Formats: sequence, C-alpha cells, structure tokens
Amino acid sequence: MKDCPVCSIPIPLERANPKKGLLLQAFTILILLPLFLLVFRSGASAAEPALDYTWNLREGQEVSPFRLKSAVSLSAGKKLSLDDTSNLFFSNVPEFPTEPGILCRVGDVLPPSGKVRVHFSHMNLLIDWTTDPLENMPAVVGFAVENQTSRTLDIYAGSGAMGCSRAPDGTYLFTDDAAPPQPGESEPQYYGSAVGNYVVREFFLSEERPPVHLGRVQSGGRLIISGEVGPKGWAAGIYDLSFIDAGTGLQVGRNDLPFGETVGMETFIAPLSGSLDAFLDNCLESGTVLRPGPNDCEPMRGLFIPGVYPDSPEGEAVSRGFTVTYLAREREIASFALASGDAAPEFEVDVFLNDGMRNGLDPASPDLKGVNKGCYGVDYRVDLQLEGPVALVFQGAMQPGYVDVYNQISTVWLDGRLKAVQIKDPLYSSYYTNPYVLRPPGYGRVIAVFPEQGRHDHLLRFIQPPNNYGPVRFYLLPLKTDEIPAND
Repeated sequence: MKDCPVCSIPIPLERANPKKGLLLQAFTILILLPLFLLVFRSGASAAEPALDYTWNLREGQEVSPFRLKSAVSLSAGKKLSLDDTSNLFFSNVPEFPTEPGILCRVGDVLPPSGKVRVHFSHMNLLIDWTTDPLENMPAVVGFAVENQTSRTLDIYAGSGAMGCSRAPDGTYLFTDDAAPPQPGESEPQYYGSAVGNYVVREFFLSEERPPVHLGRVQSGGRLIISGEVGPKGWAAGIYDLSFIDAGTGLQVGRNDLPFGETVGMETFIAPLSGSLDAFLDNCLESGTVLRPGPNDCEPMRGLFIPGVYPDSPEGEAVSRGFTVTYLAREREIASFALASGDAAPEFEVDVFLNDGMRNGLDPASPDLKGVNKGCYGVDYRVDLQLEGPVALVFQGAMQPGYVDVYNQISTVWLDGRLKAVQIKDPLYSSYYTNPYVLRPPGYGRVIAVFPEQGRHDHLLRFIQPPNNYGPVRFYLLPLKTDEIPAND
C-alpha cells in the first residue's frame, strides 16, 4: 500500500502493479519461503494420504497441491488454436485515475469482420477538490463509439455486461473480495475480483439472449455506454460489438469503408454532473489522454489486433481454443494452464507458447506497445474428450506476496452451466498479523465429477475475470467407479 501522491488517499498497489512489487516479493519470499516449506512439508506428512490414485472426490471439494504436483502438462510447449475474428479494445491504465478524462482512445477499431470486443477495468479515485480535507467522489465510467463514417450505424452487443463494486452513495455491492484490514486501518481493501466475476458471469449469461441494440448513431455522431460508480469503487465491463449499416442492414467491417472513414472508440471517467457529450467533446478537442499512473509499470491498454508479430511468432488472438484427449485408465493426472499473459517461461514452464498479448496499439504512447499481462478479455474454449471416470479441478494463480492470492474468486463455464469457484485460505484473516500460519498458494477445487465409464465429451470455457491473477490451471484426475460419491 502507498498513499496517493496528490491527496494521501490509499492506493492498493498489490493490484496496481505486480512488477513494482518485485523487490517486496523477493524479500517476502526469502523471509517466508522456509517457513512456508516447513508448513507445506509437515502438513503433507501429517495430513495428506499417500498418492495412490484412489480418488474419492466430490464437486466443491478442495484438493491440496500435494495431490496435483505430479500432473503431466498438456500445455507445455504446445500451441492454442487462434481465431482472428475480433479486435480487442482494452483499457486498464491508468488503473487508479485521480482526475477525469479519456482513459484510452483509438481512432480506428474495426477489423475486416467488423467485430470488436471492449474490455475495461478501473478503480475510481477521482478527487473532490472542494472538500477540506480532500475526499474521493463518485464518477461515471464507460466507453463511447465515434461514427466517423458517412453511414448511419446500428450498434449491437451480441453479449455484454458492466458492473461496479460500489454504488454512488458509497454502499459496497460486492464484498467477497474483502482483504483483512491492514495494521492501523479499520476498513478492509476490496480488490475488485468479486465485481470482475460478476461481469464475466453476466457476459456469459447474456449469450443466451438475442443481441441487444445499443443505439443508432448518425454520421459524425456518438454512442455512449456508461455506469455510475462510487468513490474508491471498481468499474468493469466487457462487450462484443457489431456495426450494422442502417440503410442496407449489412454488417460493416474495415474493408467496407472508403479511405478516411473509421469507427473510433474511447473509454473515460467523468464527474457525475454535467453532459457526457460535452465532456467528451472537450476531452477530444484537447487531444489529451490520461497518462498512466505512477504505479502503472506496463501500458495495459490499446487495440489488440490478431496476427503474427516479431515477438509473438506463434500469433496472438482474442479467442483461443484447443482439444484435450484424456483416458482415465492411464492413471495419470493431467493439467493445462490458461491466461498466462506475459508469464516468464522460466517460472511458468507449463504455459502455451502463444498464450500472450504484447502488441497493443496505443496512439497515446506510440513509442510503446500495449500489453495484456493477464489475457483479460480473452475467451478460451476447451473441448474435453474424456474416457472413463474423471474429476475436473480448478487451481488459481500461485504467486506469493499478494494478499488477494490467498482469496481467489473465478467463474467457469462448463457444459452450459456457470460455476463460481472461490479458493480462500482458512486463516486469511491472519495475513497481516501472522502470515506464517497461511498455507502456500496452490490449492484447487473440484468443479465437476464425471462418473461415465466410456467416452464422454464436454465443453469448458473460461474468461479471466478483471482483477484476477494468471495463469490458472485445470487438472484432470482419474477416478475409480466404486470411489465416486453421488453429487448433492
């Protein structure tokens, strides 16, 4: 934690910038690792049964890392299949804006398909300069589409969701991600993963409904999609947009527009009062985009276009997938990692070769490439071709040194059902007062038990929720028929 340099308002750096905390992490690891290992090993000998592949697992049950460590990786050295249909407009810095303005701006967002995914996540730290002492204030956060074509466009969301963690009056709307209060503080910090999971859940659910007509925009006009968020509240959203020519009824893509015509987009944060159109006009007229904050190390924003790049020879894309074939009779545990982002291969050796996004276009920083360290906004589609009784286990990220790693919340789509997964250390409340009692990260949770003896196929989908860490991992465990409990 560190105070805002402007008004001494606390900023949760553990979420703001992982790399800024590398020295702190290293110090923490050096001091605590021997104790963690001691607890880890003593726990294994005292509480863990021998690993004999006799699994007796129930959906929702927690699984220790001792049972998972022997897994054979299905993702190490492998490549995901990539879908180049959509561009991703991604906005995550400044992550903690203290002044109103444009958060991210790209003048031409359309790909040939005409499909654009918008994903943003920011914490509202706008300052009310009229108060003494200074206070944070509510805000409006959202995105706008600029129709810089000669056509009238109907804009549709094939799926979409937006949410905030705190209402304008300060009421907390999500509390599952509350951290223990720091020494000297009476209130917990909220790290935004709870509202991030809400947004992902609602995004998946919106796919079950017809596309939503967000609005009709005349040539030279603007469409604004926004929501109100309270002081020190997180605001996040994800939308899949398409653009229809109102005159012809046909979808419009990059190749359908003459030279000089574009569809632009920006994200913004603004005060509650006043006209948003006038606010955006003033911001765009000045040509300024808010600079990354003092704690934003990487340029986590910009337009990510599918393709092959010099530093991504295996390609980048917003939609990714692969097929898993798994035979329970081989009696091996198998695993695969997703949402690795820009994970260092020397530490995350089991990630896919092309599970990264590091070539974003950010016109506000033309000398820098945008990065998407957590693969936020990326959708994964995994076809599971299984044979025999199998359990599917979800495991969260395993980086030590961040308080919210010990309380991870995720959402998984499996065979048309949404599953909420929370992995929380039983002694989480002791993080600041007695960290030695916490167990190391790496525990998993059973999200499904498949008792079928023969071949059975399943579809797993995953989108990394805003404010979560990656990579996450999924494990396939063989089960004995007589050991499988009935699901509740």
